[in-house]
Amino acid sequence: MIWEELKNKKNFVEEDFIELRDSVEELISVIEKYKDMRYNSSLYIDDLKDFLADIKLTLQEKKLTDNELKNLNSLWESYFGRHDNSISEYYVYDKNNLEKTHKANDEIEIAKKRFGKILYKITEKVMYHII
Repeated sequence: MIWEELKNKKNFVEEDFIELRDSVEELISVIEKYKDMRYNSSLYIDDLKDFLADIKLTLQEKKLTDNELKNLNSLWESYFGRHDNSISEYYVYDKNNLEKTHKANDEIEIAKKRFGKILYKITEKVMYHII
């Protein structure tokens, strides 16, 4: 119902999910590029790949249940909340190469911001229609 309502009002369009897919792919790519600088990178990569598979399925089927839409909000909180396993707390460190550390963290931060921005944009639209 919410999905259909959002699609009908042109508020929630396929382009949002395409942008979300692209941002997740970019974030995975950046984390993989520097995964040797953090011991638990594979956990983040696997989680993001699972999320990416869900996004691709949504784009393929062109539908999403109301429950899945509502879960996007908690997913945003999960990825960007202030706790140890959130993507917002993901940084890398190489004590022998601070220049590489800064470069890596700058790239990671840009990818995280892009991902967070589009995910927030989608959840904002969903929350508006739930209330």
